[in-house]
Amino acid sequence: MDKIGNIDIKELANEFGTPLYAYDKFKIIDNYNKIFEAFRKYFTKFRIHYSIKSNSNLHILKLFRELGSGVDCSSPFELLLALKAGFECPDIIYTGNYESIEDLRLACNYNVKINLDDTTSYKRLKQVCTPKFVSFRVNPGIGKGGFEGITTGGADAKFGVPYELLQQAYLTALKDGVGSFGIHIMTGSNILEPMYFAEVAMKLFQIVGKIFLELKIQPEYIDIGGGFGIPYADDEKELDIELTAKLLSEVYFEQCEKYHLGTPELKLEPGRYLIGNAGYLITKVNGVKNGYKKFVGIDAGMNVLLRPALYGAHHKVLVYGKTELTNLVQICGQICENSDVLWKNVPFPAVSEGDICIITDVGAYGFAMASNYNGRPLPAEVLVDNGKVKLIRKRQTFEDYCRLMEND
Repeated sequence: MDKIGNIDIKELANEFGTPLYAYDKFKIIDNYNKIFEAFRKYFTKFRIHYSIKSNSNLHILKLFRELGSGVDCSSPFELLLALKAGFECPDIIYTGNYESIEDLRLACNYNVKINLDDTTSYKRLKQVCTPKFVSFRVNPGIGKGGFEGITTGGADAKFGVPYELLQQAYLTALKDGVGSFGIHIMTGSNILEPMYFAEVAMKLFQIVGKIFLELKIQPEYIDIGGGFGIPYADDEKELDIELTAKLLSEVYFEQCEKYHLGTPELKLEPGRYLIGNAGYLITKVNGVKNGYKKFVGIDAGMNVLLRPALYGAHHKVLVYGKTELTNLVQICGQICENSDVLWKNVPFPAVSEGDICIITDVGAYGFAMASNYNGRPLPAEVLVDNGKVKLIRKRQTFEDYCRLMEND
């Protein structure tokens, strides 16, 4: 792989330095259009809310606003970023967990819709405002993810109201005078099986259908969260997004009619699907060590890309101008932790100091999870648009790093 968006990768490395996150604008737009067209074919009332936590760069947010997307926030800063990017309050959903009173107060001040993580969240919400709308996130007791660390439903998950407590939660809100409702569910991440989303929706209707029917609630929206996956490995098949929309719609409309739920809007919260495969991490080989094993040391460790060290996530690593795989190596960063071996025993070309490597599919949960561990600066980010390059985040300097610690 030698180019991103018709720009030579070595030119990007020379101009902006490494490590460097680069995003292909065309791919982002294509991903959005693909999911939008798939769901528009089967749903008349639906809204895509880009998940800010996957990549919160302000320029990326502005691009999604221009495409017509809403956003899903999970923290006060993400909410403020959405507003700074030009999103209107009706475009914003707030889905946090273990929300503080300060978190909820900010969301209330801007009158954005909140998916509450627990009944205790509702009690805290009432301390800061009199809610007219309430949506609870339900934990259905099941979950699935590409890795254990990204499974967001089931008995071991920290998210959502246990489904056994859901009826009492909505009944309490009704008695408090709440007049408008939603429901939220998200049970996993990076799912590549179209049927899974229909199965999750069916599980949600089985839980909430009778509750809403008995309480005479017709929800304003049904939010199925995100979880739409991308293939990270060569043997993984791309998610058939149109089949996903079709199978989901069959369950959705049948169950809405069965339980007399009216015509609630379907809300989606994709992040990874929209930007994951549009991101690349350009990094440089600093050293090659022939120790007990062969190590290739690059300038992008777990401080720059945490996912491999955090939960064993897989990303393809390519070398600029080289394709022949010659030996098995350990690819590691510069962090003083042995968990900073990002890939173990991978076939790799023969490389030398200064060679450029490209790590793929890092648009989501790449820079967003980067840190200053070991005093390493945060990398720069660029947006590539068919031969043009825009610097969308400057590389962190030592002065930037020190600024918040200075008091004189």
